[in-house]
Amino acid sequence: MKDRTLPSGADRVVILHGIGQTTWNMAAVRWTLRREGFGALALSYPSTRYPLDKLAEWLHGRLTDEGVWEGGDRVHFVTHSMGGLLASRYLAKYRDQFSDTLLGRVVMLAPPHGGSEIADLLHGYGLYRWFYGPAGQELTTAARNASEIPYYELGIIAGSSGWLYPVASRIIEGTHDGRVSVVRTKVPGMREHLSIATTHTLIPWRPAVLRQIASFLKTGAFERLK
Repeated sequence: MKDRTLPSGADRVVILHGIGQTTWNMAAVRWTLRREGFGALALSYPSTRYPLDKLAEWLHGRLTDEGVWEGGDRVHFVTHSMGGLLASRYLAKYRDQFSDTLLGRVVMLAPPHGGSEIADLLHGYGLYRWFYGPAGQELTTAARNASEIPYYELGIIAGSSGWLYPVASRIIEGTHDGRVSVVRTKVPGMREHLSIATTHTLIPWRPAVLRQIASFLKTGAFERLK
């Protein structure tokens, strides 16, 4: 069934949460974008049930059912964590299913394009495999040795404060958000990259991050930090 909250004549935004989360984790993003005049569609997807390729198929079916690409409105994406990897896979795999003129901009919050050392440490344990499922095995640094190169305008916001995860500093090299290092959020071909002092979990809730999301979707650039 189509989401009746998607208005015609307004740019649409598909919002994707991270692994093991729900649309609730992206509530502030959805509220902000609707306030800014976008038609925001936040989706809960089975992040721990399938690998990324299968999740991309699921997403394609859901967006087709919702009629997201119908009506001639531009479609943007805003993602958190593994949601960025899902958006990358979907946009690469189904590029021929929609017109490039309809695809707008993409903002990814803390995407583990280069994987996570936390996943390196835990992916062999049964509890991790049970909780995070097949996609969790694709978050290691070895599994992420090649990422899809964006053909769209991509802005990435990384978190640079890991205070919520004090042990992570012993595992992750360099500046990080407690789960992903800043350098591993980057991908060749991105348009802009920005770091904000926040943690991996809280990045979708920070007012400064929300302002930057709206700025990039509207202008193709982040606001200059003062």
